Amino acid sequence: MAYDCRMARAPSQGGRPRRSGIVADDPRGDILKAAAELFAARGFGSTRMDAIAERAGLGQSSLYYWFRSKDEILRGIMNQNRVSLEAARVLSPRDESAAVRLYIVLYQDVVQMCTAPLNFYDLEEAAKKQPDVFADFQGDYDELSVRLRSIIEKGIVAGEFVDVSPEEFARTALSLNEGSQYRFHANGQGRDDLHGYADAAARTSLRAALADVDRLADVQEAARRGIAGFSSSL
Repeated sequence: MAYDCRMARAPSQGGRPRRSGIVADDPRGDILKAAAELFAARGFGSTRMDAIAERAGLGQSSLYYWFRSKDEILRGIMNQNRVSLEAARVLSPRDESAAVRLYIVLYQDVVQMCTAPLNFYDLEEAAKKQPDVFADFQGDYDELSVRLRSIIEKGIVAGEFVDVSPEEFARTALSLNEGSQYRFHANGQGRDDLHGYADAAARTSLRAALADVDRLADVQEAARRGIAGFSSSL
C-alpha cells in the first residue's frame, strides 16, 4: 500500500546530484530523514534549511527543488506516519471481515514505522518536547487506536474474535508493533526484511484474537490481496 503524501513539487526526473556529484537514489527520503533527526535533536524552530541540506548531502538549491519550506518537510514527515491510519480510514466502509481489516492495519503500521525517516520512539519524544510543532502526532495515534478498537468490537459481535477488551487489545497490538519496528532498526535490517517483521507482528496479534485459529492462513491470504490492491486506491 502506498499512501500518497506528495506535499512537495513532483520532479520530472530521477533525482538531483549531491554535492559530491553523485545522483541520490532517494533524495526526498534522505531529506526527510535528515530533517527528522535535526528536528528531534535541535527543535523545529532552531533547525535551518541549510543545516538540513548539509546533513542530507545536498546543496540548498537541490533541497528547495524537493521542498519549499520547513513546514512542507514537516508535513512530509507526519504524512509518512499516517499510512496505517489511512488504511484504517479506507477500510471503515468496506466489507472485508474484521479479521482481514485487523491484519491489514497492523501490517501497514509496522511497514510504516520501519520505513519512516525517524524511529517511532524518537518521533514520539520529539512530539512530547515540541507539542505545538507535532500537534497532529498524538491525534493521529489516538484515532488509530479508536479505529482499531472499532474493528475489534465488530469482530467480537460477528463471532470472529474471542471476547477481549478492545481497548486493551488495541494498546497491546500497537505496543507489539512499536517494539517490532525498534528491533528492526536496532538490528540494521534492510527493506527486504521489513515485510517479515510486519507479517510476524500482525499474525501474532491476529492469532490472539481469532475465535477460530484455523482461519489464520485464509485471513492472511485475503489480507495480502487487500494490501496489494490498496496501491491504486489511496
